[in-house]
Amino acid sequence: MKRRSKIIPLLPRDATDEEIIRWTEMYDIGARLDAGVSEIVEIHEPSKQENQTTQLTLRVSPFMKSTLEKIARQRTTRASTLARAWLAERLRQELKPRKRSNPRRAKMRAS
Repeated sequence: MKRRSKIIPLLPRDATDEEIIRWTEMYDIGARLDAGVSEIVEIHEPSKQENQTTQLTLRVSPFMKSTLEKIARQRTTRASTLARAWLAERLRQELKPRKRSNPRRAKMRAS
């Protein structure tokens, strides 16, 4: 007989810290993963180069900061950790060799 999984509601976008804490205490991580409302984010071992850090100060709008903090809380991490992970991901994308196969640009050059 199949075990019915409990329906777990999504956190509202405007959830307060207290609501987030209550939600995470109410629903087991395994159940949240099974229901698809939580995810496991891969963590890698930092290289020696990544272990050496320096400080970077960014000015962002209050809306951007609160949105970053809210997403970070949903992923049970700090806003600075999430921002650093996103920045690292984007830097990896930027460092990948780009393909130069844009047909529109090729046509424009030929004209």
